[in-house]
Amino acid sequence: MTTGLLPGLDGLDWDDLPAVAAASADAFDALTRDSWALLADLLAALPENAELAAMCEQFDFLDKLVLHLGDNYRVRLHRFRPGYFDRPHDHRWSFASMILTGSYQHVQYGTNEGFETIDPAALVPRQIRTERAGDHYVLHHTAVHSVHADAGTMSLVLRGPAAKDAFRIIDAPSGGSFTARGSQFETPDQRDAKRMPPQVVTAAIADILAARPTAAATQGATA
Repeated sequence: MTTGLLPGLDGLDWDDLPAVAAASADAFDALTRDSWALLADLLAALPENAELAAMCEQFDFLDKLVLHLGDNYRVRLHRFRPGYFDRPHDHRWSFASMILTGSYQHVQYGTNEGFETIDPAALVPRQIRTERAGDHYVLHHTAVHSVHADAGTMSLVLRGPAAKDAFRIIDAPSGGSFTARGSQFETPDQRDAKRMPPQVVTAAIADILAARPTAAATQGATA
């Protein structure tokens, strides 16, 4: 593991959401200032880092690239393809997210108290908002939410250490729910099925860097 990339996140208490909000705001600024200079460096180095490249995952509507492993956090980039939406779920870890490009509808349902036995029909939104490029937020691992992303949306995710082994997903249309566990509980075949091939990692990086804002655009946004 490497340390020191984003020193404000080292030793951070990820249950202290005000502290996470302040530290992640500084981290997002460091990653994206100067036309994503630091983020671009991390992306360029990814294909040569076997550990990180092996952690990158590809799903039908979503790419997840792991860019950095700190002692107390990870830096990931999510890229959403057309048709992406997820079901109400909590997380194994608290996290901060920043929208790089595009937007998504973000629905929050409250906490996961009683989540394992709740009737899916009883799960109602408590907040609905649109997250747009430049927006960032923090979510505790007990929070239940869902996302419906526009095609081409990309987000940075700063995730803290795992606080539990599993998370819960509610499938309202079927009236059911299920538990998903961390990668350490997956079989080699399960991990291989979602691992992003090296050539796909390289192509994804090229696409992401093509969306990088120009210096002129960055200066115009801050003028």
